[in-house]
Amino acid sequence: MKKEKKYIFLFMIFLIIIDIISKLIVVNILKDNTFVIIKNFLKFTYVKNIGAAFGILSGNTVFLIIISLLFIYYIYKEMKDSTNNKLTIFSYLLILSGAIGNLIDRIFRGFVVDFISFRLFGREMAVFNLADSYITIGVILLLITLLKEYYYGRNNHK
Repeated sequence: MKKEKKYIFLFMIFLIIIDIISKLIVVNILKDNTFVIIKNFLKFTYVKNIGAAFGILSGNTVFLIIISLLFIYYIYKEMKDSTNNKLTIFSYLLILSGAIGNLIDRIFRGFVVDFISFRLFGREMAVFNLADSYITIGVILLLITLLKEYYYGRNNHK
């Protein structure tokens, strides 16, 4: 199990580094330009997000840093206390990686770099980054595992 924890930690560091590198590329190369990947669907565009998801709590950087630290501590504790369910641990790992990636931005830049923008059904969606993707995928996977545990646990007691 000790060896698995080492790999979990290394994979988390890898994800955070990929997030940091992607943001550095955007800040240094993209700047005021937009790079279209798929016309009318996917583009990279540099956005300074001074708030949380969808720009809520804009301008409250110190508060967001404190909330992020509390959230990271809570998720770390949950991951440490979780069962040996690999999908649950992977879910927490993704959520932690994303939260730490965005926290690094808030601490060192005072805002989070967002750059992935896409249109869905003719509407522009919120611009996000890799760390946001990690969090979203992690939450979806965690919900799946919780629903499976609830469903199978409930049906096993009948």
